[in-house]
Amino acid sequence: MNKYIKYILLLLAVVLVAYKSVYFEKLSERKSNNTAIAFDATAFSKKLWLQQFPVKLDNAVALPVLMEAINKSSTTAFTQYTNALAVGNYRYALVKLDAVVTSVKEDEVLINVQAGDSVLQASLATEFIYGNSIRDASGLVQVKDYPNTSDLNSISEALNKIVRSEVLPSFKSAVKKGNTVNAVAAVELNKEHIHWQGLEFIPLRISIKQ
Repeated sequence: MNKYIKYILLLLAVVLVAYKSVYFEKLSERKSNNTAIAFDATAFSKKLWLQQFPVKLDNAVALPVLMEAINKSSTTAFTQYTNALAVGNYRYALVKLDAVVTSVKEDEVLINVQAGDSVLQASLATEFIYGNSIRDASGLVQVKDYPNTSDLNSISEALNKIVRSEVLPSFKSAVKKGNTVNAVAAVELNKEHIHWQGLEFIPLRISIKQ
């Protein structure tokens, strides 16, 4: 009889331990706990634009200064004045420039830029604002801070949208051929193949002087 009692007590002990080891949770609660807070690229980019971009734009390098520095020592100049998130030939810079409008088109404004003794024929993008030029030229976003590639792309998209919706409309409606404009713009440069003629600038701050 004692033998059977021992078996029963042992079985009860096993059942009790197993019961204590099981934790029941609602599936909805489990999903809620496992869901990470989504990154709000729009809010982040707007804060970046309002709080940190103004200083960056104020300190943009003058285009003639950048050109002279690259011609003198491209390695030093690219390190000092340009940024890029990815390894490669493409680098991005914030530049100040004065220009004369030579033609106003549907999706761009053609300009002449005086740079030393040279006159550069270039363009200001006014419609198709895409890619990573604005994000990377600012130097405000680092890959190590955003391991999720989609977050990095979302930041670029949000910054591009700000420029399209807040910077360019008033300029596009007022600019005319012959105007002199002052701009701070993002520009993409291929450090292995520098071509100053034909550059496209993305205006981040722009005003019409006359």
